[in-house]
Amino acid sequence: MEDKHIYALAQYDLDTQRRLNDLYQVLINHGFIGTQTTGIPHHITLGKFDVAQEAAVVRRVREAAGAARAFSLRLAYLGLFGLNVLFIAPAVKQELLLLRHAVAPEGSTADAFPWAAHTTLLMDEPEAILRAIPVAAEHFMPFRATIESLGVYEFFPERKIGEYPLRA
Repeated sequence: MEDKHIYALAQYDLDTQRRLNDLYQVLINHGFIGTQTTGIPHHITLGKFDVAQEAAVVRRVREAAGAARAFSLRLAYLGLFGLNVLFIAPAVKQELLLLRHAVAPEGSTADAFPWAAHTTLLMDEPEAILRAIPVAAEHFMPFRATIESLGVYEFFPERKIGEYPLRA
């Protein structure tokens, strides 16, 4: 199916999940719901792949998780993709780039756009995003987050394929 893909995700620790959930709850309290995927952990997408690549993606993710240690990074700023996506972006570190390269070697992804490290906060129509920006900006302060696992999912519909902890 053309709209189904496999996604490799760098996933945050529980404290970061809570902080990002709290920020999203502020947006909900202001009437912003969005169309972003819910029901999965907050994350940084490392790559999007054709469904035929599932076994290879799982193999690369397992190997990368086994070789990498959990690491912290700073969730540093808010950003936009056009006027349809409001996101939080990290100050990118070498550890994140190494994970990205291990999981999504050059030329292996189905991404239509160049990769940009981010965690989606809200996907919506431009009018809603424009109204949400000052709310998010008022309540977002940069903070340290920890990447502690890698996940593999298929969308749509959502199917969790696996979760692989990074070494402590």
